[in-house]
Amino acid sequence: MIKKKLAPIMAILTTLTLILTTFTGTARADVMSYFWQAPTFSGHDSFYGAPYDIYAYKTGSTATLIVSVRNDYKEADVPKTINISAVGVRFDWNDAYNSTECSRDDPVALEFGNMRTFAVSFTVPSTDNVTNQYLHGYVVYVEHVNSTTGPKEVILPVWEESNMQEPDFAVYSSEQANAQDLAQMLDALPVPTFTSARANLLVYKAQNETSHGDRLYKRGDFNESKGHYGMALAFHSEAFVAEEEYGVKLEDLDITTAEAEVKYFESLGAAVAGLPVMFSLFGVSAVLFGIGYVIKQLGTLKKSVSKEVTE
Repeated sequence: MIKKKLAPIMAILTTLTLILTTFTGTARADVMSYFWQAPTFSGHDSFYGAPYDIYAYKTGSTATLIVSVRNDYKEADVPKTINISAVGVRFDWNDAYNSTECSRDDPVALEFGNMRTFAVSFTVPSTDNVTNQYLHGYVVYVEHVNSTTGPKEVILPVWEESNMQEPDFAVYSSEQANAQDLAQMLDALPVPTFTSARANLLVYKAQNETSHGDRLYKRGDFNESKGHYGMALAFHSEAFVAEEEYGVKLEDLDITTAEAEVKYFESLGAAVAGLPVMFSLFGVSAVLFGIGYVIKQLGTLKKSVSKEVTE
């Protein structure tokens, strides 16, 4: 009786053991990391409003995902080599793109504990086929086969990492990409302190144009925002020119003032140097005046004496 009761339990345990043994013997690869290489733009994009960084590529450009794969498979604590037959990315627009560095016909053997990097490149589709109005999700996957030669079978499950819950891939239209480029140029501009009133006025105009461009970009009017960003850059350029011209004028004024001061002090020095001569001439004049005065007085006295004698 007891044996009859234990028989179903033993059958279940045997089945579970077989299942566990099957999964324990499955080759496995871990994606250590992946990143988008040289996107058109990466960072916060106000149009999409995501609270995290996004990765955008312009339509028609080449997007590249770099995937690092590591083999950490053991079977009964014995390290095993895995045969990578596909590394790729599958998007929510139902297209998948694989690395050209491995395939089922030519898998890559990866020994235990080793890591290898694969590049997955593809041409970004047109916005006529894939919208730029929202962010796209994707799944990164790694596929294995049981051999590098002869007939091959894909080992399941295929390793996958999903990015569907927080999509971060954007397909930029040409207008959107151009507007974003101009916005990044404005963000990268230095913020100097200008002394010229005209330069400061031009900076104020540039800031207004930038703010207007930001509002238009956020609501998806990329072509109009591009025009305002362009005007902002032009005003910033004019501001630097105005400040430079103002500085040149100040330098010219300083030079003119310095020259005037030099001439003033030269004339003052000449006047001071001529004082002894002036005083000498003044002394001679005074002596001559004194002699003349004495002669005149003697003549008057002589006339007075002659008159008295005659009387």
